[in-house]
Amino acid sequence: MHYLVYYNSNQSKLDDTWVYYQILTYFEFACICFSYPPIIFLGYQLFQHRIFHQNLQNCVRAAVVEYLIQLTSRSIQIFLIFNSEENGLAFYYASLARCTCYFFVSFSLPGFVIERCCASYFLSDYEKRSRHYISILLLTTSAGSSALLSYLYHQSESTLVYHIIVLVINGISSVVLAVIEKYNYTRLHESSNLRKSKREYSLAERFQISENIRVCELMKTIINVVALFNLLSTASAALDNFKFSQSFLNVAATFFNFCVLTYGSLVFFLFYYLVPQFRLALKSTFTKMSILNPVSPFPEALNEKPCQMAAKETDEYFTQLRKQWL
Repeated sequence: MHYLVYYNSNQSKLDDTWVYYQILTYFEFACICFSYPPIIFLGYQLFQHRIFHQNLQNCVRAAVVEYLIQLTSRSIQIFLIFNSEENGLAFYYASLARCTCYFFVSFSLPGFVIERCCASYFLSDYEKRSRHYISILLLTTSAGSSALLSYLYHQSESTLVYHIIVLVINGISSVVLAVIEKYNYTRLHESSNLRKSKREYSLAERFQISENIRVCELMKTIINVVALFNLLSTASAALDNFKFSQSFLNVAATFFNFCVLTYGSLVFFLFYYLVPQFRLALKSTFTKMSILNPVSPFPEALNEKPCQMAAKETDEYFTQLRKQWL
């Protein structure tokens, strides 16, 4: 049986590193406990407010649920390790769930990219028509493939091929998303210059192109951060395929755990920094909890923001039209 990562407590006690591991793991568990509220808050906002197209929003919601499951399975593993039960069936199922989440987040990256490909292809009516089958197909494929690979991972003697798959998927996703962003910038330039354009673009198509660029820029930052930490965690998890000392593999397992914990926290802060609606919702929550005391009234900000954005975009479109008519 091959776990995703395995910390050998017996070896740790032999080389007198068990005390240090306990300190680090207690700190990790405290971070996990502090991670639950912001991640749950992020998931709540994704169900309350529309930040992206419905298909992309469903994919992001699934990623939030995946991370919560990952945190829970890791917490169970910590409890079992401290009770010297890391070789039991419960630890196996916790590792199986965690490995499924590990592959799911890796498959979510190409899922985001494919969804943006659909948004770039269905320019005229992508915002009007939900096309739920896109997100259903992406999530079903990701979940099924992740569960299957997780089971095979635990049955394999060598897991290098699975880690290589993750690295390739992450690399391709980052490159393709950059290509999609460049493609939409080209379409935006064409739509703004009717003399050089091969076709006419409606206002709906121009809006969709602008929306594609906005989402690509936002998701590019998040995907690159997740891909970076996936690279670090994948490299550390793959080390147990080589003949390193058990003490070194214990260090690699600890590094893997902190990488997974760090990228989840970073994604939350990136959403806070990059998404105005999320930032306003968080500020509103702090205000209700009397943590912040705004000088100006705030309750209507969430309702006014979409109207302000729509008005700004409309003015921009008509400014472009006037330039083309001149």
